[in-house]
Amino acid sequence: MSELETKVNNYINYELLNFNNINTNELEGNDTKSKILNRLFSRKWSRKAQFDAAKEYTEEKVDNILDKKSQFVFCYCFGGYKHFWSPTYPEPDWAEVFTIKYLMEYVLPITKIQDKNISIEFESEEVALTYMNNTKQEDMDRYNEIFKKLIDHISNHNNYKIDFSVVLARDFYDKDELLDRMYKYLPDVCKRFDSLDIEEKNTRLKRAETNIMWNGKCDLTNISDCEKEKFIYNSRVLNEAFLDIDYELRGKEYFERENLIPLLGSFGLGAGGETWLHLASNKSSLVDFWTGIGILEIRDDKIIEKTISHKQFEQIKDKLIKINLKNDLSKISNNYSWIYVYEGKLSF
Repeated sequence: MSELETKVNNYINYELLNFNNINTNELEGNDTKSKILNRLFSRKWSRKAQFDAAKEYTEEKVDNILDKKSQFVFCYCFGGYKHFWSPTYPEPDWAEVFTIKYLMEYVLPITKIQDKNISIEFESEEVALTYMNNTKQEDMDRYNEIFKKLIDHISNHNNYKIDFSVVLARDFYDKDELLDRMYKYLPDVCKRFDSLDIEEKNTRLKRAETNIMWNGKCDLTNISDCEKEKFIYNSRVLNEAFLDIDYELRGKEYFERENLIPLLGSFGLGAGGETWLHLASNKSSLVDFWTGIGILEIRDDKIIEKTISHKQFEQIKDKLIKINLKNDLSKISNNYSWIYVYEGKLSF
């Protein structure tokens, strides 16, 4: 092995994949409630201030948990797929590991003031993506299969009072019922969307466009510009219809449990994410793990975990070095048998 390969392999095996080496600050506050809320609302973990509505909603949940001495359940809502642009598609990569360990550090101090274990549920919402984004269902199924194996591995290799699980939205209801209600509800969503100002509409449409797999379930690469615009529009309104109907079908049963605190990634900073807490994906990145790829930034004696977007990847791809790895996770996915590293300081 070269010096760089040895350095990276040592970091992966003895630092990143050591799930019992988490060092974190003690909770700060005058009482148990304030200590917990200070932790959950700290900008250290979100990079941006939490919305007032999210603070109010979360405080109510914390009150219920403490009053009834219930278990803390954190629900991390995510896409349930790897974005097709990534070289690691369709399976998870190091970005997922970065976020999981980051979440462990986020909640770990709370375990020290609670008798019960803390639960982190990764809630996968891929159930309607093949209709919204033309994504291949078999690839999303593969992602969730490997992601669950990753979660199981980490569950079996840490000694903290943290329980992990994967929850699939599709397991809560009949998919055909979901789709039927979505399409019936669609005219109302279209009216709501069309009433937005032009800037907000364009922002949402651009976001929708980045998620469409034109050569996915169906080959849409040769459709006209007019047809593409229509597909992008439908993708966006279908997404909004899904979120509303999904919540109608299982909101009380799942999200509204008195001891469940929902968490969102950077997509929680957009429309509709004002009520739930949002978090960065790791100490140095806001890019959501399922839409990005995990790399290591090497600065002299410092190694920094980064989850980068498609745009960021394109900016530096010619300078990335692919390092071969040997570790236990390579048995789960070939994506863990290598990692990209960047030598120097990134501008993002």
